[in-house]
Amino acid sequence: MARKSKWSAEDRKKLLKMVNNGTTEQDIREELAINGKAMTAIEFAQQFKMAMVEDGRIKQATAKKTVEKAKTYEVTDTGRLSITDFSEITGAAAGAKFRLEKPRGRSQAWRLVAAD
Repeated sequence: MARKSKWSAEDRKKLLKMVNNGTTEQDIREELAINGKAMTAIEFAQQFKMAMVEDGRIKQATAKKTVEKAKTYEVTDTGRLSITDFSEITGAAAGAKFRLEKPRGRSQAWRLVAAD
């Protein structure tokens, strides 16, 4: 849950104006102090970024992540597993040999390890 900012939009406009005028960061932090406590460097950076967003100088875009659909493979009645795209997923060359290892500890995942 996001916290409400201690500084208002007018304070951020003032901050941006002071930065544009060349005022040092320390002076800005002391001038925008709340209850006699100066703004920290992290708070300054956050408020400066919010001021730039509000002014339209930078734009925030939502991250667009594509969720890859998990492929499922089916075990046949005889206990065989066919993975048709195994070589392109793993990069294994034709004729490569692997061995199957049992799960270790609490894990229930079987491991396919290259045989030396």
